[in-house]
Amino acid sequence: MNVSMIHFDHVCLAAQNVYEATFRLSRETGLGNYDGGFFPLYGIGHKVVPLAPDIYIEVEGIVDHTVLKRGQPLATFFEQQTREGDCFVGWCLRCDSLDELKAFAKHHNTVVDESTTGKDAGRQMMNGNRGFALQTPSALTAWPIGKPNLYFKPGNATHTASLPTEPGTGSVQGQGLNWIEVGEDENALAAWLGEIGRPSDFPFEIRFNGKSSGLYAMGVKTSDGEREIRRSAVQL
Repeated sequence: MNVSMIHFDHVCLAAQNVYEATFRLSRETGLGNYDGGFFPLYGIGHKVVPLAPDIYIEVEGIVDHTVLKRGQPLATFFEQQTREGDCFVGWCLRCDSLDELKAFAKHHNTVVDESTTGKDAGRQMMNGNRGFALQTPSALTAWPIGKPNLYFKPGNATHTASLPTEPGTGSVQGQGLNWIEVGEDENALAAWLGEIGRPSDFPFEIRFNGKSSGLYAMGVKTSDGEREIRRSAVQL
């Protein structure tokens, strides 16, 4: 399988206050943002900071606290991870075909189940559209151990990162990744990826810090030079 078919898609930045954290990130970097809506199933609000036409940060936070009373697992995970502030809880790759997604699922001894990772779990956008993507392993499997999961978006839907940002939120344009910093080492990431590709083949530098698994920082190429974005990694 050719690694050129596997792409870096997005990062999930969990926050205590989705609005404040997005505002602060845009002020810090100059990158604009827009309101991405919310996840009805999880009670989580969603803001988008594009880093390229097909790469973005999703800033997310709990906006419906009744889900915590019901013990919703993803919301509980977010609440635990953000007790001390912003946290990179997940980093996500994207493939171009369902066959690639199924191969990755097989590598991790799981399956692609549309009833659990499909439309019901999707994002409700403010224009009435509903986001839809398949993923494997699930966020609650991969993210708590600091590993990337893999997404496939059926059809020719507009990529989340390519939608326009709200006027006044930032004038700097993201142009892709120069590098990312992750924990552990190259062998650990290679073992997780399996046959879908090698870490050395991605079109950006991967810096391994030898710490616990997870995403620690990224260097974003922009119209105004490089922007480093660094937050706490997921607490294992």
